[in-house]
Amino acid sequence: MKDIFTGYEVVSFYDAQALSVLMNAYSESSLCPDEPLCFGFNSWTGYYYIAFENVSVQIVLDNRKNLLWMTTDIETGNEEYFDTEEEAMEHLKGLDNPGMFIDDEEWEKEMGR
Repeated sequence: MKDIFTGYEVVSFYDAQALSVLMNAYSESSLCPDEPLCFGFNSWTGYYYIAFENVSVQIVLDNRKNLLWMTTDIETGNEEYFDTEEEAMEHLKGLDNPGMFIDDEEWEKEMGR
């Protein structure tokens, strides 16, 4: 696994708690074993998150400790929040450019194979 702690010299108690919750959700998701791109804290929202390189989904822990799944429309920058991974993935499928390939079969079709 690559170093997802870029920019962290020290991981605080709260960072560690958030990472534990987020990594548990990641380990139980269909995104596993895709490697997370980074773990971070958004100081504007107060949210901790795990972002992925090849998927327009982030696993988010809000400041009330609610676990959410956030999608990002890569063309508009709009963000949507969902209670479940399934809802988030379904939303991505409905976008014009989901920023990811939903599965290998779709990727093969997209590549014209």
